[in-house]
Amino acid sequence: MKIIMDFRKYDGVIGGVEQGAIQITRWMSANQHRVVLLCKEIQFQKVKDLFDGVPGVDIHPLPVRSHVMSAENSALDSGYIQDLAVKEKVDVIHFYYNWSFPRNRKAPCLLTVHDVIPFTFREAMPFFRNRFVYRPSLQHACRLNDLVATVSEYSKQDIAKKVGVPPEKIRVIPNGLREPNPEDPSTVKALEGRCRIHEPFILNVGGIHERKNIVRLIGAFERLVRERGYGGRLIITGSTSGAPYQEKMKKICDAAVARTGIADRILFTGFVTEKELDHLLRRAQLLIYPSLYEGFGIPILEAMKVGTPVVTSNVTAMPEVAEGAALLVDPLDVGAMAEAMGRLLKDDKLREELREKGFQRAQPYSWEQTGQLYFEVYRELAARK
Repeated sequence: MKIIMDFRKYDGVIGGVEQGAIQITRWMSANQHRVVLLCKEIQFQKVKDLFDGVPGVDIHPLPVRSHVMSAENSALDSGYIQDLAVKEKVDVIHFYYNWSFPRNRKAPCLLTVHDVIPFTFREAMPFFRNRFVYRPSLQHACRLNDLVATVSEYSKQDIAKKVGVPPEKIRVIPNGLREPNPEDPSTVKALEGRCRIHEPFILNVGGIHERKNIVRLIGAFERLVRERGYGGRLIITGSTSGAPYQEKMKKICDAAVARTGIADRILFTGFVTEKELDHLLRRAQLLIYPSLYEGFGIPILEAMKVGTPVVTSNVTAMPEVAEGAALLVDPLDVGAMAEAMGRLLKDDKLREELREKGFQRAQPYSWEQTGQLYFEVYRELAARK
């Protein structure tokens, strides 16, 4: 089989979306299929280096500087990419990042919509763009593509309800889970200097966004310290992008920290590498992931994979991902959040039980499984030609 994989989102940083496109492409290659990989011209050399030595991958640069929703990208979706599909005799075009507009389909088209967070949290998106550009455009994109894939049953129902996509048009394919990096003494030493990881700490990962619920988490941590006598620290990973929204959220979080009077016990690390994250996860007493909205929630499984117990939210996709292997709390209830962390820290039996359940819960998730499930959808679409 031969597919086109849209990798236009790649800007030199590998986040969750980029990791998925990379791993699916590698799976296709490992199973003797071919991939035409689309990227921005300015990222061509970096993408070439990423796939160096991977057989069956033809990298094709596109004359765009941004992956964002635009007339320029829409024209590529409907014209150039469709003609390329004919020229390369591909079976399926896979648009892997939330929108595409193939108005003139010349090959079956699959759109992966990872979540529809902007239908609930506008975050950095201006009101006009959110209401009058993003929302109707996503609805149009879902209509134009032959099938839509998403990462959880929750996201499927959310897309069906908010975007108006018939459920029978949506396929659920969970994210994969990478293997943790092995222990590395040099990384440990660097983290000891940067984060004092030799001291007890609770870890939060995911970034500085409104929906990540950091302000309430800070309030819950203050209660844990003052009312329950916790002697450790709270470490929060994630960097700001420099965008005005991100800088505003960081200032709000900094103000929340200052109000607690225990600022020396709360650390924002900024960006951490995957290797650093794995070392932090292994050494954390628990992961607290109190997000208000997630389409999936990979950090929950990453913590479970290395045996770290988890406290997470009882809303959106998080109960589905945790599936009985974490403590669930109302993310709007600061007291409940503090109580759950305190309970887990004091109850050795519960902590061990969640470690074991979490480790078992994480085992089925792999990029091998994700690649196989996508391949089955590719075959379904190819059969329609």
